Amino acid sequence: TGGPITSESMVKKMPEQIIKLRNGMYWMDPSDEKTQDHTAKVIRDLVKRYDVDAIHIDDYFYPYKEYNGGKDFPDNRTWAAYQKTGGNLSRADWRRANVNKFIKRIHDEIKAEKSYVQFGISPFGIWKPGFPEGIKGSSQYDELYADAKLWLNQGWLDYFSPQLYWKNDGPQSFPALLKWWESENTQKRHLWPGLNTVGLRDVSDRPGEIVSQINATRSILKNSAGTIHYSVDGLSKSPAMYNAVKNAYKRKALIPTTPWIKVPALGKPILFAENVGNLVNLKWNSPEPQKAFQWILYIKYGENWETEILDKNQNSKTLPLTKDGKKLSTVAVKSVDRLGNESEYEAKKF
Repeated sequence: TGGPITSESMVKKMPEQIIKLRNGMYWMDPSDEKTQDHTAKVIRDLVKRYDVDAIHIDDYFYPYKEYNGGKDFPDNRTWAAYQKTGGNLSRADWRRANVNKFIKRIHDEIKAEKSYVQFGISPFGIWKPGFPEGIKGSSQYDELYADAKLWLNQGWLDYFSPQLYWKNDGPQSFPALLKWWESENTQKRHLWPGLNTVGLRDVSDRPGEIVSQINATRSILKNSAGTIHYSVDGLSKSPAMYNAVKNAYKRKALIPTTPWIKVPALGKPILFAENVGNLVNLKWNSPEPQKAFQWILYIKYGENWETEILDKNQNSKTLPLTKDGKKLSTVAVKSVDRLGNESEYEAKKF
């Protein structure tokens, strides 16, 4: 669907590494070192030259079998080369080992370039049928040669978003799978399940089902809860889904902290206040404005505190000196970096 194959296409530039599948897709051989080198180089370039928060990759390593008409992936060339060197792994273990090596490499190279850039994956949601007991479906481990459980156990990811694209009850139970993945999250990385906002099957009330999955995630994961919605079409093209999900996210939230990524502490913000009649004009900034991702503004009228989370570009506000018969007594502000770390607060009393 990408148009004609030209000399600029990777199909022409790396013909030995690229295989045409029976459904018309072109697929790079994951176990070819040149494939891994090229992909790693592209990712390093993105991280180096652009101010990205994270690198995210999807569930494709080896293709689903139906992509190739049910036939096995034709990697005979690289498999034969491996055997020639005396390799003694089975073909399936060799494929998984190559994917594992690639995932760890991407993680390590991102961190070497910019330690604060996060790395996340959204793999197929079932590791193997029967994990947990009663789960049926395809096997990420045996069909895609992706051992995502290992990556999570090893902490090679900052966040993990298994595609739990099924309803709450059934042979691919959303809560059962989420609880199982949480039990495998031994390194306590971010676990943000993927919800099928666009195409959940066999459900009469899709918005209601998605909201119940948001609530189930909050219940199972407690304070570390978060979700990823696939895809934005499910929200932008469905007013019912948009309104249901918007109602589930009533309040603005801080981004979750990522304590395993160590970064220098943020400096305390600078806060200015100017009284103008019955109002006070507030302005604030950070000693390192490029590191401020959000602000937390605390406002106290009488004995009551109010809290606002503001985007990084909003660094001013005008407040009345009296509200509902109560006087403004204190204003404080903190900055928050892109990893959720908060600075000390700067305060003014009135």
